Amino acid sequence: MAVDELLKDAFEEKQHQAAYVFDPLDGTDGTSRPAKRRKVSKKFDKLEFEQTDAALTFQPLFGGSEDERCVRLRQRLFENSWSEIDKRIQQILRKANQSTLDEVTSFLQTTPYHASAGKIASAFIITGPNLASQDLLFEQLSETLQVQGDAKVVRLRSGDASNLKAVLRKIIHDVTARGVDDENDVELTVGKDGRKYLSYDLEALHAHLKSNPRRHVVIAFQDSEAFDSGLLSDLISLFSSWLNRIPFTLLFGIATSVELFQARLLKSTCQCLYGDQFDVEQSTSIVDKIFKAAVAHSEASLRLGSSLLYSLLERQQDQVSSIPVFYAYMCHFYANPLTVFLSNDMENETVQKGHFEAVRCLPSFREHVETLVEKGEIKQARLLLGDDQYLTKLIQGRLRDSRRWSLDLLRKLKILTAGKSPSADFTGLYLDAISRGIDSDRTAEFVEPIKRMQPSDIIAFLIKVLDAIANGDSSLGLEPWVGEAGKLFALFSSLLADIKRLQTDAEEQGNVLRSKYSGQTKVLRTTVVAQKVQLSQDTAALTEEDKAYTDLMDKLVEHLKGMFCCSSAKGIHFNELWFFDSKAPYRDVFIPRPRGVVERALSRPHDYLNCSCCETKGDHIIPSLPTTSILYQLYLETGSLINVADLWSAYYAIVGEENEEELDERSALVLFYRAMAEMRAMGFVKQSRKKADHVAKLAWKGL
Repeated sequence: MAVDELLKDAFEEKQHQAAYVFDPLDGTDGTSRPAKRRKVSKKFDKLEFEQTDAALTFQPLFGGSEDERCVRLRQRLFENSWSEIDKRIQQILRKANQSTLDEVTSFLQTTPYHASAGKIASAFIITGPNLASQDLLFEQLSETLQVQGDAKVVRLRSGDASNLKAVLRKIIHDVTARGVDDENDVELTVGKDGRKYLSYDLEALHAHLKSNPRRHVVIAFQDSEAFDSGLLSDLISLFSSWLNRIPFTLLFGIATSVELFQARLLKSTCQCLYGDQFDVEQSTSIVDKIFKAAVAHSEASLRLGSSLLYSLLERQQDQVSSIPVFYAYMCHFYANPLTVFLSNDMENETVQKGHFEAVRCLPSFREHVETLVEKGEIKQARLLLGDDQYLTKLIQGRLRDSRRWSLDLLRKLKILTAGKSPSADFTGLYLDAISRGIDSDRTAEFVEPIKRMQPSDIIAFLIKVLDAIANGDSSLGLEPWVGEAGKLFALFSSLLADIKRLQTDAEEQGNVLRSKYSGQTKVLRTTVVAQKVQLSQDTAALTEEDKAYTDLMDKLVEHLKGMFCCSSAKGIHFNELWFFDSKAPYRDVFIPRPRGVVERALSRPHDYLNCSCCETKGDHIIPSLPTTSILYQLYLETGSLINVADLWSAYYAIVGEENEEELDERSALVLFYRAMAEMRAMGFVKQSRKKADHVAKLAWKGL
């Protein structure tokens, strides 16, 4: 108490003063100061991290009776499969950004020699509307500039820029932080007078750079158009005033154009900037690369159906979001217990009886058994229905067949895309082949343009085909298959040599090599009869070289027609194990309809609660419905302004003491107030400014 009284007296003595000097050490013993608390490391213990990493996130299926080993096996298969796909996607994205990285780095390294005095070097990076790829791009820029440009990079997002002090505090923190030991271990710069700077004072950054000089302090505005224009102008003006002491450099991520971005800033602010524009490879140009790496790759353990892929690609073009292949993999491995059969190191003891029962319920299994019965192979059909070991061997054999089918399909598509046909788009061909296979119509559509090709185009086509067979395709994970296609390789090599020889012979004779299918062999003949001109089409005479070339073309086309036939994915038995084509989970998660769901839940609560008290015929209001549902039904019958007293009267008339529920007025009023609060929280009503006892209607059903 004595200490409190002394402090109170000292405070009252200085109340009349306009200002006074505060010294915390004045009149106090230094030994009474509290001891500095020891900094506790926030790093996770290694053992604790390993235990967390090994946690089981997948849930047991078969009504909870699935063995834990099977659950862990499914989770491990999912993690291994997706890690490989994600690695390939990241490599593609990094390669796509490499040219931009080189240009920006070169620009920043040369700016000190040609930048105008007093202006901040700025790089305006046109990222396009794909915000999903901005994070990786600026992460690469940060890594590259710190290594090659001798720079400290601070990445800012609009969420970090609540005000000027918050932005300055983050900049100073990130530049002075020791990122090696602990991100939160910030080196506090102390002045010569022993006083510490404020956390948002750029003088602290200036003092830090004296002891740790850097060529550039790069401030990267990742989503610059989302920043407040006034705040951005203040920051640029402040950086310009400190430019002679702190080597600021700015990076702006722009989704639209530099002109629109410049229009948001003050003219005086724009005069502080000097820079150049850099265009990033747009997402539409790398969709095919990501599609090959994530979906069509030969090592992909899961094949996605065409209906799902069409939805993914359509969303990619309309809303420019990254392809959510991850979610498709997660759905398949999380909800399908039969994915344990995809493991190469699966033990027989791991598979439960329920797995075999589930396999025997598959549509492809039933179709296979029915086919065996129709062929009279009754013994084999009984083995499939009663012998689990025999069924396991059949599943493993069919899975090997599916891998061969995938490899064969990719090889045929690689040859199909070697031509110059307008329909030779890999993504379109893949989607069509997955759903319908490669039939005679698709083969004819591809072969017909080849018949009419010029010799130079045929030579280019055969060179591409031979190169694909000899070297494979790394983007699709295809290894060379010369050993498996020796006869095909020899045939194409022979055709290529013969066509080159015929072309050389025709050029020596001064002729142009052509076939009877070429348009150059069709000529128009003009005949004048009785002063009338008649036009007729005739075929020009073919030389010996042309006839030989026509025979070679017939031989090539005949062989191509017989090598492209391929069945669809659903035509392979047990495709449910490795084929996923469900659009429902994808549509519910990535294209949600929250308002429609809420309206349905309030209009027909029985659909969700599944209780007898909520079951009604039509839209009739009964007292047993939830209070919010009753108010919503009454809400639909009102106008733009709702009298709360009238709404209460209508509600109490439904649930009052004269009805089955027999609620007293006090209890009904409590439920009414709670339901009104829920309606307001869901955004259906708000307080009206026109009338105090009314609420405003905000939503109409179906609009």
